[in-house]
Amino acid sequence: MRYNKVMQKVESKRRTIRLFITGLTMGVADLVPGVSGGTIAFLFGIYDELLYTIKLITGQVPKLILERKFVEAFKLIPFAFIVPISSGILISIFGLVKIVSYLLETQPVLVWALFFGLVIGSVYAVSKRITKWTLRHISLLVLGFALTYIIVGLPVIGGSSSPLAVFATGVIAITAMILPGISGSLIMVLLGQYEIVINAVASRDFVTLVFFASGAIVGLALFVRLLTWLLKHYHFAVIAFLIGVMAGSLRRIWPWQDIDTVGNSVNILPTMELSLLGPVVLAILGFVIVYLLERMGIAREHDDIETKEFKKEMQEIEG
Repeated sequence: MRYNKVMQKVESKRRTIRLFITGLTMGVADLVPGVSGGTIAFLFGIYDELLYTIKLITGQVPKLILERKFVEAFKLIPFAFIVPISSGILISIFGLVKIVSYLLETQPVLVWALFFGLVIGSVYAVSKRITKWTLRHISLLVLGFALTYIIVGLPVIGGSSSPLAVFATGVIAITAMILPGISGSLIMVLLGQYEIVINAVASRDFVTLVFFASGAIVGLALFVRLLTWLLKHYHFAVIAFLIGVMAGSLRRIWPWQDIDTVGNSVNILPTMELSLLGPVVLAILGFVIVYLLERMGIAREHDDIETKEFKKEMQEIEG
């Protein structure tokens, strides 16, 4: 009996560490235009749990608070999940924003190559979750690929630092960030808001960050309900679409790009003058990292009873 309690504590600590590392990785991904924190959550196997938690925090918890049922609301919050994930994300974003920006400016090819490999590995790993591909699944994959391929190639527009523009950016960007494959940072680049928000993070401009965070909260509250409903009723169809989205995002993560002063990019082929060894090695490394995570079963480890029941219900409905 005592041994079981000790093992439960050990597993609880391991899970906390794993969630914290996942949060760190999600934070880095959300800083890089073209990579989605949602993709990382999907890869590490916490995506359903993440959506469930967000839906809980933006739905049932505020409702209980308005009813002055503070104790019930407090008990409903899954702190064991929220604290390590959010801590990792915040530490990563505020602690690494200058480093990531520096690497993107000085070593863009190597950075994009690593993430290119990560996304290819993610497409491979996630596609294995659909055991039986149907014509509908393939059609949705193609649709997701086509839409994302077009979106990531749109020209960059000028940005505004007005509170309303920053708030609207938060609403739109968080919707993209929560979806595997669609980069919230890339959406901010297309809206001309990326430098504004990143500079606000780097300079601790909390006024701008409050408006952005407020928009993000509104976006989460509105979008997560739709996404959880779709995953609950059309789980594998949604997964197929998201695989296409991840594959389509590869257009923006191609390591060799010609970028103008506005921020528009055109993919180019590497020439003999460019070193291929470093980018190829990092791309392979990115793929191997994802492959090892998938093989180790990290992406399928879930401990919360609520999440297990949620996934079981989705599988029963989808058949």
